Amino acid sequence: MAAAAGAAAPGNPVRASAITHVDSKATGGKIALGATAYDRSAPHRVGASFAASPSASDGRGAGDLAIGLSVTPYAGDPDECGSGTDIAVNVGDQVNLCYTLTNNGTQTLAYQSIVDSLDGAVVTYDPTPIGPGQSHTYVRTIVATSDTQRTASWTGYANLPGYAYDDTVAPDFIDISATGTPMGFVPGDGWGNETGHVTAPFPLRFYGQESTDLCLAIDGLLQFADPSCTPPGGSTPPPGFSFNEDIPSTFGTEVPTYLAPMWMDLDDVSGDVYVQALGNAPNRTYVVQWHDLESYAIATSTATFEIVFHEDSDTIRFEYLTTAFGNDADDGNWATVGVQADPHGLYTKYSYRQPALHANSAIQWTFTPAVSSAADSGEVSISAGDPTLAVAQTSITAVAGPDGNVTRSLTIANTGNRDLHWSLGEAPGGTQAHFPKTPRYVAPPQLEAGAPVAGATLSGALARPRTQGAAPSPRAATGGFAVPAYGISALLPGLVTFDALAPAATYTPLNNSSDWIYAATFVGNDFSKLYVIVNDSWELAPGTYGTVDTATGVFTELGQIAGGETRTWGGLTEDPLTGTVYAVNFLDQLGSAGATLYTIDFGTGQATRIGPIDGPGVNPVRYISGIAVSPAGLMYGIDLYGQSLIAIDKASGAASVIDGFGLNVQYVQDLKFDPQTGDLYWAAFYIDSITNQPLGEMRVIDPMTAASQAIGAFPAAGEFPVDEMSALAIAKPSVGCSAPGEVPWLSLSPTSGTILADGAPQDVSVSFDAGGLSPGLHQATICVFSDDPRHQRVAVPVSFAVIPAEPLYDQSIDDTDVHAFNNTIIAPPETEGLSAEGADDFVVSGNGWSVSGFEFSAYGNNSNPLPPTVNLRILADDGNGRPGGDALCSANGVQAIALDAPANRIGVWLTQDCPLAPGTYWVAWSFADVDISSPILGFWGVTSEQHNQPAVWRNPGGMLGTGCSVWSTFDQCPNMFAEGSKDFGFSVYGTASTVDCGDVIFGDGFEGGSGSCPGKRNTHD
Repeated sequence: MAAAAGAAAPGNPVRASAITHVDSKATGGKIALGATAYDRSAPHRVGASFAASPSASDGRGAGDLAIGLSVTPYAGDPDECGSGTDIAVNVGDQVNLCYTLTNNGTQTLAYQSIVDSLDGAVVTYDPTPIGPGQSHTYVRTIVATSDTQRTASWTGYANLPGYAYDDTVAPDFIDISATGTPMGFVPGDGWGNETGHVTAPFPLRFYGQESTDLCLAIDGLLQFADPSCTPPGGSTPPPGFSFNEDIPSTFGTEVPTYLAPMWMDLDDVSGDVYVQALGNAPNRTYVVQWHDLESYAIATSTATFEIVFHEDSDTIRFEYLTTAFGNDADDGNWATVGVQADPHGLYTKYSYRQPALHANSAIQWTFTPAVSSAADSGEVSISAGDPTLAVAQTSITAVAGPDGNVTRSLTIANTGNRDLHWSLGEAPGGTQAHFPKTPRYVAPPQLEAGAPVAGATLSGALARPRTQGAAPSPRAATGGFAVPAYGISALLPGLVTFDALAPAATYTPLNNSSDWIYAATFVGNDFSKLYVIVNDSWELAPGTYGTVDTATGVFTELGQIAGGETRTWGGLTEDPLTGTVYAVNFLDQLGSAGATLYTIDFGTGQATRIGPIDGPGVNPVRYISGIAVSPAGLMYGIDLYGQSLIAIDKASGAASVIDGFGLNVQYVQDLKFDPQTGDLYWAAFYIDSITNQPLGEMRVIDPMTAASQAIGAFPAAGEFPVDEMSALAIAKPSVGCSAPGEVPWLSLSPTSGTILADGAPQDVSVSFDAGGLSPGLHQATICVFSDDPRHQRVAVPVSFAVIPAEPLYDQSIDDTDVHAFNNTIIAPPETEGLSAEGADDFVVSGNGWSVSGFEFSAYGNNSNPLPPTVNLRILADDGNGRPGGDALCSANGVQAIALDAPANRIGVWLTQDCPLAPGTYWVAWSFADVDISSPILGFWGVTSEQHNQPAVWRNPGGMLGTGCSVWSTFDQCPNMFAEGSKDFGFSVYGTASTVDCGDVIFGDGFEGGSGSCPGKRNTHD
């Protein structure tokens, strides 16, 4: 039988990606384009070598074609077009881009391709004919994210390049097994899916293009123009290209350009693959022969077949000597047969899993080149403005005596070019503040073959058997991550940890398990355990919940979630503002997941229904693969079947699509916010449009537009080439917000406002009232919410120190010219040896003290500000005029509060009082986390007056060259201190009280005596 070029058997539909036909007319028709699997952020690959170029006779610029590009604001109609080329909108608004194609030539153009200068291919080989004198319009709705200028190019095809096959030709098999060069696939070595790169001695032709780079797979597949020849890995032996797919395919091969004479899982028990060039130029042939190969199942006979290329010709032959294995795979019944250059239009299928092949037969493939013309558009401009929140203060501090009052200012500005609405209570717009202003239009996604079932994983899709009761393999977690993350691997399966900013380099499996988990979150800033709900298990019922130890990966069962409609759960997350835990309940069935939002009480295991997750643009399947709540308390989710990011109202479950991801998203995945920076991290899993391979990687998403940027891929997981995270959690503490009126000692006015574009900043009066407060440090956080889409919340920590009228101990100094270097250096790393700290002693008298804080004489580097935080310790005296080795009380990274008066004085207040029995103690401190390359350095003021024992100082790393690497008096460090320097300036604050330490055992092992009584410490709010 013979088939026409570009045809499958019997028909080969040519598909343009991401197109929904709205009104396809002969003249003036329109097609709506959406941000779907091959749009915007990840344009699909036409292929640098395989884009169907305009023919020489109908070249670019001949005047046969014209493309007009216009832009208009989206007003609810995805089919609407205007004539404007320059518009101004807000960031986050949708606009319609209209590509109008006019055929001024004399022949009908049957297929259309459009490439956008910013977003790549937006229409590929669309089979919408445009006759002579006719026009056609494509409409694409996008989200405006910034000021942009774009153009577009159009290529119209009278016919696409393609191959027609003829399987009635006489066979002409050329056996090169005795004369050709073997690929060296060792028979019977257990590596049954080998691949190898070979360079042909002359350029071979395929789809009108030339290459000498071939990737040969023993599995009956030749990848054309593939110099890397890198098959999927992840197991030993690797799977190679043994998973054959139907044509067209975007999965299973490394590149989309291939020839498949018998693509299936073949073994080299007795055979090999050979190559050989025959004849003389310019009439040479190049033969690739798969010789004497068995099917992977038990076979009693072998197959031998080959591809024959002809020099300077696109004609190719598949020759078959034998095709039977003695089992159900005979004659191609398990194989894919055909050719492909681009899965979006350039391919011809002969058969897929059909017994269509025969011994002593041949298939001849004859090429027909494209006939096409092209044109370029003019430029359109989109001016996208937005309000921009700017808060002048990064923190606010104040000090007052008993019953004192202090006022500070919080300055809020709008540096953007649109009006800004702000509030100190919640985001303007409440729990739907992040919803698009109007429901957004997203064209239906075009899922590839093998689209995910709700709750499916890659392992399930590939039908890999699960190993029951997988043995644990605990490993220690790696610390020091910039964004410490924990994931539940769906493929190991089990707990892994990694830095979200460097997943491959830091990926550490902690423990394999036999549980499949799609729901995981940290609760209450406790990162020692991860709360999870089991979705599937060899041992546990679905809906079982418990905790996973983040050090060992060991699961502790707590019970069964009650109150859900089903027992399958996903998308677990905690609201950083309220501490409420949310989860998604869904049906584990094909075609209808029915996602519903619940709250979860892990104390009781009770689930409380909120409502269905549904709304404009949400895919009817309603499979929501993950949810996350921003630092501003706004919920987002992944609509897996819609391949889009959605905004969710956490109070009702109502949802609205933000935009498509622009990726062919597949299988389970999750997303979580960094609660401190507001960055939205996505453990993504999708089919890469360039390699056609599954890719699991960390990405960061813009919540306003759904545009995402790749960070890095996950490594292999067991037999799989890359890992897939079914749940994600980020181990960084969230910062709570204090609503106006919640903190009795803090008053704010006004609590909301509007700042016009180019308007003046607005000041909020921040009033502190010490009336009725106990002495010590009191803290809160003011959160400024706004409709700035990129800065929805800015947290400003507030510290208020209430001090007694008089200090417990005072050796303060008014001013001094002698300053001691007093910094803990953390950057650059090679300068950490410059770190230094000072210490001075004080005597606790009477019946003991409860120390709440200190004041220090402190100086910056010239006119620069002081470092903002301090590391402080209180130590016992060692009996030799030096501090002891163990801290009785300590506070790291606490706020250094500059006093209004006197000058050059800071207060450092403990979050808990430190009770001290009578005796001698030392306070040792330094400014914390200092970058020595910056001018922000701190110094402790020195006095020549002697109080108690002489003060001491040290530079443990020795890089200051003083020789004072241990505690030393000032006269022992003469190059650091002026002659006559004796002590530091400081004061001790707190209350004098009776301290009973009779039952306390101290660090020296003795009961009673001088020391701290930790059990009697008071905590401040």
